[in-house]
Amino acid sequence: MNSRECLVELDEVLNYLDEEEFQKLPSQLIESIKENKDKQYSWKYDESKNLDEQNLDRKTIAMLSYLNMKYFCNEEQRKLLEEIHKFNEVQKEEQKRIQYNPENLFKDIDNSNYVKPEMSLQKVEETKWYEKIFLFIKNIFKR
Repeated sequence: MNSRECLVELDEVLNYLDEEEFQKLPSQLIESIKENKDKQYSWKYDESKNLDEQNLDRKTIAMLSYLNMKYFCNEEQRKLLEEIHKFNEVQKEEQKRIQYNPENLFKDIDNSNYVKPEMSLQKVEETKWYEKIFLFIKNIFKR
């Protein structure tokens, strides 16, 4: 999903905010979202479901998270969220380090069935000079 479609989802979710919360957002930001969203794409907020059940795109969730941290959280909540983000990044990097560790990369491969190809030199017979002349003359007459 592209960013313009995510802005449609974001705009729809922001429309369901309390008026008090909605006022915390800068009007320039709201105008920018409305101007840049995809006019062809439509997405509707289902009021019977919670926000986490809405099947939002990952980019939309990231945008909502940023807006939450920037405009809706107090300082204590913001610090807590930053710590959570840092912890998640460390966990993600640790998983990558374990997954792509060069020392462990080939440990799971079963080498018992591996058959080494035999490499042998084959003698190529050199054609004699009179055979080369004969082939040359023969090729001339074929044309």
